Amino acid sequence: MYVNYFDRFVKLDDEHPTVGIILCRKKHDALLEITLPQDANIHAQEYQLYLPDKELLRQKLVEWGEEAERNRG
Repeated sequence: MYVNYFDRFVKLDDEHPTVGIILCRKKHDALLEITLPQDANIHAQEYQLYLPDKELLRQKLVEWGEEAERNRG
């Protein structure tokens, strides 16, 4: 929803379609979603030979959150 809104009302005509990454952290759990426009043709300035899968990114988000909580306490 946010990606479509941004593309319709904020993005400039000479910009590529918006890619959204949603990271949500709850206590001891996390959600990661990547949103792409329909028929997306992705362009990148930098890239890696492989991208971590969603589960690995979700696990890292949980770890970072737990680390942040330990640092606060």
